[in-house]
Amino acid sequence: MNDLARVFKALSDETRLNILVLVSTRNICQKGISKYLGISDSAVSQHIKVLKEANIITGCKEGYYVLYQINENAFEKCVGFINSVNSQTSQELLDIRRITANNISCNLGCKSIKKCCRRREK
Repeated sequence: MNDLARVFKALSDETRLNILVLVSTRNICQKGISKYLGISDSAVSQHIKVLKEANIITGCKEGYYVLYQINENAFEKCVGFINSVNSQTSQELLDIRRITANNISCNLGCKSIKKCCRRREK
């Protein structure tokens, strides 16, 4: 689950989405991304770092340059997760019927925050 959360967090930035779209069309280096998007090399470097940590893109060194490409496996996992949310197995995957926070369990049967069973136990 942490891997998916990291991917979705990385994709929550518009610039990183633009970088992803660009990388999906061709293998491109950091300087090429910088010129194409009109942002500084250091900004591109920081965005690439986030995308690489989330395992969304990978780099392959060719000569003096590192060319970036999309990691297809990361997207297949995301698509699989999104498809599972609409299925009945999503409850089994996430086990949303019970949440444990600070050793207080909640059955999520509460109709409003005022009547929440977690509030009563505090």
